[in-house]
Amino acid sequence: MTTQLSVQTPPLPAVVDSVSLRSIHLPLPAAPDPWHRPGKPQPCTASLKLSYSSAIAAAAADDVSLSLDYGKLYRRLDEDIRTGDGKEDVRLIAAIVANCGLKLLDETSAGIRRMAHTQTGHGGRRGSASSSAGSQAQARAALVTDGPASEPIDGQFGQCEVWLHLPKAHLRAEEGVRYRSVTAWGYKPDSAPGAGGKAVAADAGRYAVVVEEEFQIEGIKCYCILGVNSHERVEKQAVIVSLGFRGPGQLAWGEKVVGTWEGVTRGVAEQVESTAFQTVEALATFIARIVTVDFGNERVTVKVEKPSALAFVERSGVEITRSQAFFRS
Repeated sequence: MTTQLSVQTPPLPAVVDSVSLRSIHLPLPAAPDPWHRPGKPQPCTASLKLSYSSAIAAAAADDVSLSLDYGKLYRRLDEDIRTGDGKEDVRLIAAIVANCGLKLLDETSAGIRRMAHTQTGHGGRRGSASSSAGSQAQARAALVTDGPASEPIDGQFGQCEVWLHLPKAHLRAEEGVRYRSVTAWGYKPDSAPGAGGKAVAADAGRYAVVVEEEFQIEGIKCYCILGVNSHERVEKQAVIVSLGFRGPGQLAWGEKVVGTWEGVTRGVAEQVESTAFQTVEALATFIARIVTVDFGNERVTVKVEKPSALAFVERSGVEITRSQAFFRS
């Protein structure tokens, strides 16, 4: 992945399709384990959605050579993950996943262009319509015929959304840690599609750019006095806290989250247990202050839920978003 560059991401094409892989199990050290031991494998589940433009030609010709091969995507992903540099950072694991997807998109697009060039180089012949070569003829026709059905995969636009779930990443977070990233092809201003000037190579001035990141720490179970009812003031009840961080990719806020999430989780759990607020809103604001002011994170979304508040409701709660500036103003 790249550091921050002056790049532009192209607008969404008129037609955007996608292939996906859901719940890929990756038993590898994606982050320090809950006992803070480096190099220890832990469960890690990955999912991805690779968006591109488009599947029109593959559908019109019903030809696999015009489509993205998600079997190849999985095999390449599995190999690249296992032969990676071993750094324990969810962002790097997600980057490997995203790069696998974008590289496969590139290769598929290049292969289709070569196929189209071969066909047009032979006088634009669309091939025999005989039963023995019917599908090949359809594929060639989809590439050399004008109209919506002739739109093969275009390598200029590509976007890969990746989700990682580490269910045992922290002793205090019973539902684990989640990470999400959106990576897209970005171009230098003078190389962007439609920028004018003479044509450039497909990969000239192009970079894989993380445009959005999101972290979730879920299911921090605490016990505290919380509520206005008399019976709620007598005994501590379970409170489930989840923390969310979201913003533009590859900026300092993400580094801060990764560097503090273990301390944040432990600090929230320990400090909440000594509180006795009457409202969930007050507790959520208290937690937001810990995360932003005490640990230096720019912004956090705090969700506080009470499993025991209502007899026939699994959980009831409140969600707020607060910035560090909110508490310093």
